[in-house]
Order: sequence, then structure tokens, then C-alpha cells
Amino acid sequence: MEALDILEKRIDTLTRILGVVPDNGLDESPKVAASENVIDSLISANNIVNEAISGREKIKAIADRSEELETYLDPHFLEENQQVRAKEVYLNAVANDLHTQFQQLERIKELEPTLGAEYFRNIPGECIDKLKQVNEDNTEFSQQAELIEESLILAMKRYGEIQKGLLDSLGAMNKRLEAVEEKLQQNKKEQMEKELSPKDQE
Repeated sequence: MEALDILEKRIDTLTRILGVVPDNGLDESPKVAASENVIDSLISANNIVNEAISGREKIKAIADRSEELETYLDPHFLEENQQVRAKEVYLNAVANDLHTQFQQLERIKELEPTLGAEYFRNIPGECIDKLKQVNEDNTEFSQQAELIEESLILAMKRYGEIQKGLLDSLGAMNKRLEAVEEKLQQNKKEQMEKELSPKDQE
């Protein structure tokens, strides 16, 4: 029924585009006459197309893929592909994290019998306090390690800036030395030319 409804909607659309065609004075309603006229035209056109492509395998193969073409022309097709592409990009972005979490989950499953053992549930009160203290110490050490890491990163960044400044300064000094050497060579050449000039006159 859905296919028939779609076909009926398409026929109505064609009727609106083509307009009501006169039906030689018949008493049928204009809408019914126009619909039948459009249907007859579609059937006739389909027969003509089938006769035209008979014996032409390549054209027939193209016509057979018309349904696939309609799928690609569906405005929702591109949107669905974009959604799939977005999901693919997201999965590729979090693939490493998912792999790490999966490994951790597998490790937890392996340790589950030990972690759920009875002797972990009957820990004395003084040991619990010590465990809490150890946990707090570990948290503090972790924060200190993060601060040290940030300091090292800043120091390395500063070292890179200083190194770049030194290289720029050395480059500028090298250019100045080359200019001085070039000037000295020019002065030396002019001096030699002056010394040779009196001898040439004699």
C-alpha cells in the first residue's frame, strides 16, 4: 500500500505540473480524467523505453540501476552517510582510549577474585587509617609530580626560546662578520690598485 500511495502522490504531482488535459467531452471528473491520462502516458512511455532498450545490454544495465540512483538522490541519503562518517571519525579518535579501557577492564576481571576476597573485607580499623594515609600521600605525590612535570615543560620551552635567540644572534653576527670581511677585501683590493698605479705610470 505504501508503494501505491507514493505512486499516487507522484501522479498528482505530474498532474499539477502538466495541468488538466481535455478528455474529448467525457463526463468524468477532471481529476480522474487527468489521472488516467497521465497513467496512460506513463504506461505508453514505459513501453516505448522498453522497446528502445531491448537488445542494448549496456543501456538496460543502466536502467536496471535506476532504483539505486533513486536511493542516492534521496535527500536523506547524504545525511545518513554523514552521520555514519561522523561516527567513524569519533570512533577513530577514541580508538586508543577504548583499547586502553578494554585492557584495564580485562585486568580488573582477572583481579576480581582477589579483590573480592574475604581478607580484604575484614581489614582492622588501624590498617584502614594507614591505607587512607597512604592514599592521601599518593595523591600528594601525584600532584607534586604533575607540578614538576609542568615546571620541566616550561623550562624546556624557555630553553628552546633561549636557544632560538642564540641562533638568531649568531646568525646576525655571522652576517656582520661576512660584511666586514667583504669590506676588508674591498679595501685591500683598492690599496693594491693604488700601489700598482704609480709603477704603471713609470
